[in-house]
Formats: sequence, structure tokens, C-alpha cells
Amino acid sequence: MKKIFHALSITLLAVFGTLLFGQSSHALSIKDNNITIRIGSGHPPFITYIKQFKKVLIPRIMERAAKETKYKVKFKEHYAGTVVNVFDTLEGVQDGRLDMGGWCVCFDDDKAMAMNLPFFVPFQHPSAVVQRNIGVKLLAQFPELYQDYEKRYKQKLLGFTGFNNYGLLTKFDWKNFNDLKGRKILAAGPNLPWVRGAIPVRTSIPKAATQLSTGVGEGIVLFPDTDFKLGLHKALGKGVYTVTNFGAVLNINLTMSLKARKKLPAEIVKIIDEVAVEWTLATAKAADKDHAWGLDKLASVGFKVRTIDPAAQKDWALRLKDWPNERVEAVKKKKGVDIGPAMRAFIKMNEEAGHKFPVRYVIK
Repeated sequence: MKKIFHALSITLLAVFGTLLFGQSSHALSIKDNNITIRIGSGHPPFITYIKQFKKVLIPRIMERAAKETKYKVKFKEHYAGTVVNVFDTLEGVQDGRLDMGGWCVCFDDDKAMAMNLPFFVPFQHPSAVVQRNIGVKLLAQFPELYQDYEKRYKQKLLGFTGFNNYGLLTKFDWKNFNDLKGRKILAAGPNLPWVRGAIPVRTSIPKAATQLSTGVGEGIVLFPDTDFKLGLHKALGKGVYTVTNFGAVLNINLTMSLKARKKLPAEIVKIIDEVAVEWTLATAKAADKDHAWGLDKLASVGFKVRTIDPAAQKDWALRLKDWPNERVEAVKKKKGVDIGPAMRAFIKMNEEAGHKFPVRYVIK
């Protein structure tokens, strides 16, 4: 029933948004030499990648367009569920509510199933910049990971970046994996299996504080800076943040409507594509800085901040060692895409970047 209600809600929102903001054929506004692009996300403006929309992506596109072309570009920005929510931004770009959308693949783990590959290899490199650079190489080598975006959902992937190193914020102290048994732990979706043994509960940024304050969850797999920005420490009252080093998982996509791209002058499309790449790196750099900031902030309000014991991390990883292959088979069965070669390459790229996994994932 909940799934039916959720699907109905998404459908109604899509219909309402399309009626309110226009069909995809009318989404982009071009009048004389003035271009207006609609960009948005279900996330709020204080989230790192959206802050970099405002600091890097949008101003650089506008500045370069003014300097290098005869066109004047401006953006209409829509965040925090005003046009799309975190679960339907891909659909919002597809149906024309947005021309460009930023979204976490974790909230579209069906349509973007193959692009969730980084989630399927836990305890990866903890640097967002390193992972962003790995992502550039990975997508260049394995375009089948995002082939559905253009073929089925009529949008182009402009950039792949992420937040920072996932950890675990809890109301209770714990030392090893067994201590989590029976505890209700929130996570975004594709990383729910990370907390096998606990009671996994799906969450999203708009819902997390309420879930924690009402006891729906006793902890959350997230980033320290986001935990603090969302006030999750207040929702719990007291507790522990553990740097588990799940890794700085690549999870943020920036996509753009193919119809909008076709309408735009070629020189504007070129600028957008180039600046989008710059945005991915700027976001990753900011995310790495935010991680340290978040740890300091949580400590300053009385939360115990610690790093997982290496033996406890290895024990946890051993419990998940077969899961990557399970996901390879699931993606192959559901999407017809063999992500095995890409996953092996992803692991190798992490190791070449100096990372040592707590267990050796052998991908069949």
C-alpha cells in the first residue's frame, strides 16, 4: 500500500508540475539572444553540490556565455521539493519540469541501477576528489552504465560527483558489527544492505530528522557535515559519530534534457558541458573540506567522534564480501547490463589511488 501511495504521489506531482511549469517543449525559454534555463533538485540549497551550482556552475556558464557568445543566459532555480523531490528529479528532467537536474542515484536505484555501482563496493577510498577522478575514467571506459539516460529517459549525463566519506551517526555507542543487531539504522536505499544484521530503514534528507526524533531510526548512515546541517544531532539528543570509512561514494548526477540541448545554440551547449565538468571537481573539493568541518561541529555539540577499529571494520567487510557479486547478478537480470567488468575496474582504480580494502572483493 505504501509503495502504491508513493507511486501515486509521484505521478500526481509530475502531472501538477508539468501543468504548472509547462511541457518539455516549452521548458527552455529563448527570446532573441536571451536564454533562460530551469535548473533544480529535490535537495535544499545548503547541500554541498547545490551550493556549488550557485558558486560555480551557474555563474561560470553565465559569465562565459556573456564573454564568448552573443547570448545572455540566466537560470531559474528550483530546490527543496518546489518542482521535483529527491525521488523524481530524473523524471522531472524527462517530462520538462526542469531543463537541468541534480540528483542522487541512491533515490533512483531502479532507473539508475547500474549507476549505483559505487554503492556496491563498500569501504572504498574516503576522498571525494579521488572518487570523482575515478568516476571520470570509469564512465569513459564503461558508457553502458548510463546508456539508459539518453535511450530511455531523454537526458544527457553532464557530470558524476558526490558527497564525502559515509559514516554512522547513532544514538547509542557501539564497538563492532554485532552491537548493531536489532538496531534501526536509516540509509538512502542502495546502501541499506551495508547494515545487514541491523534493521535497515529507508530514508531521505527531508525525512531523516523526523525519523530519528520519533524513534523510527536509532542511527543513520550519512556524512558528518550533512548530519549537522540537517540537525540530526538535535533529533538524537546525544550519541556517537563513527568514521566507518564506507567511502566517498559517487552518487550525484547532473543531467540535462535532450530537447533543451537541441534548442540551444551549439556554443552554449559546449559551455554548459565544460563548466559541468568543472562543477564536479569543485563539488568534490568542497565535500572533502565539509567532512572535516562536520566532524568538528558534531564534537563541538557533545557528540563522541571516533574512527572504527580496523579489526571491526574488517569483520564488517567480511560479512559483505559476497554482496558485490549479488548486485552484479541483480543488475544483469533486471537491466541487461553486465557491470562486472566495470566493478573490477572500479576496485582496481581505487587500489591504484593508494587505497587498501579491508577485504578483497573478487568479482566473478
